[in-house]
Amino acid sequence: MIKKFFISLGDLFYPRHCVGCQRALSQQEFLCDNCWSLIERASEPCCQICSYPNSDGKTCSNCVDRKIHFVAAVAALRYQGLTQELLARYKYGRDQSLRAPLQQLIVKALQDKRLREINFDAVVPVPLYPVRERERGFNQALPLAKMVAKQKNVPLRLLLKRVAPTSFQAASGREKRLKNLTGAFALRSPVLLRGNYLLVDDVLTTGATLDECAKVLLQAGAEGVWAMTLAR
Repeated sequence: MIKKFFISLGDLFYPRHCVGCQRALSQQEFLCDNCWSLIERASEPCCQICSYPNSDGKTCSNCVDRKIHFVAAVAALRYQGLTQELLARYKYGRDQSLRAPLQQLIVKALQDKRLREINFDAVVPVPLYPVRERERGFNQALPLAKMVAKQKNVPLRLLLKRVAPTSFQAASGREKRLKNLTGAFALRSPVLLRGNYLLVDDVLTTGATLDECAKVLLQAGAEGVWAMTLAR
């Protein structure tokens, strides 16, 4: 009761604000009703491998003509509109006030039927190249992976490292992305893996990053690799 009193008192003098439009909020939320309406949840029908939205739920053109090393990649949200804006502020604008809201949003992807019945041995964040991580000041995938590991009650393991710098993926076309990531990841240290692993990143576009990471884990002995992202 006392805790609730001080929370209410704090909200009175330092009201919460919507992270989307900065409007003052009367409830303990991070988005106002209008901004919530601008967030589109990822939903079916979609490609069952990469979650690209389509009309029939069949394998999409992005996946049908290539070998993919993860079983499925799921996402919480569609990468458009306000979701895209919030991620840009978080990654490139270093707006750390968005860390907790984005953590709360990504765990919604755990409700996906492709993940619900899987017993994971560990959650693995997708790493950044060291130079880029120093420039940015943080790896945006790590806090998301920490929240996912907490929700799944499994260990977080930093198994991977990025061993080759790559050009800016968000601005690259599909073919360049696929070629750009070949051989870009490796294990941080020699290890023999067993069981199932869940990769976590912020955005899935072609799936090239997640695919290369999954390939490394499989080569180290993982039986299966799945992936989840905040947005697709």
